[in-house]
Amino acid sequence: MNLDEIPPLQLVDIRGYSFDQFVAFVFDREIASDSSRSWYWQIDVSFDPQTLCGYYTQLFRQPEFLRDLYSVDQLEQGVWALQSYCDFSVQRIFWDEELDFEQRAQLVRAMFELFAALFSHEPLDSAVFMWWDSLCYDWHCKNRMREKGGEDLLMQDVMFETLSRILWLNSELCRGAALHGLGHLHHPLTENLISEFLAKNPNVSNAMRSYAIAASKFEVM
Repeated sequence: MNLDEIPPLQLVDIRGYSFDQFVAFVFDREIASDSSRSWYWQIDVSFDPQTLCGYYTQLFRQPEFLRDLYSVDQLEQGVWALQSYCDFSVQRIFWDEELDFEQRAQLVRAMFELFAALFSHEPLDSAVFMWWDSLCYDWHCKNRMREKGGEDLLMQDVMFETLSRILWLNSELCRGAALHGLGHLHHPLTENLISEFLAKNPNVSNAMRSYAIAASKFEVM
């Protein structure tokens, strides 16, 4: 595709959207045949970060209703939008230092309910397993480092706390996603956590055991 064929970004203002309108904005979409052309890469969104942080937290704490409203494909595409780095994505919000840190920390902690109440029952395709890859990779590639202190340390601890809870869910996919995130987060307590997890779950599959050991060494892709 040459530059002349690239359509202009659609300008969308969601600052007046209700919670229900925002949910529909994310999930009530036709499915793109090519993920690189998904709707969320084609728009320029104006939004209020404070409001959006509250909407995300509300959605994650009680996500079960999504299964009744949207198809699996719509959920898959919407979850990819949330974890992407588009204008209104989750990580854009929880790294917005103009918002109170504790409010953003509660957003991350609410992701436990997202996994427990939705993803453990509706595994989707690849979006669930890749969720924490998108959110934790800054530590893996050293864009963020615990040694710097500040939010690099504080947010890493909040993510580790949340991933630790997800790891104990009775869902192989959720556990795999948690291990994936832990493998990129590089928290100093990771090896101890995964050793405890394996000791208390001796019947996990060989594949998961191998992946857990790799995650404890920060060697996951």
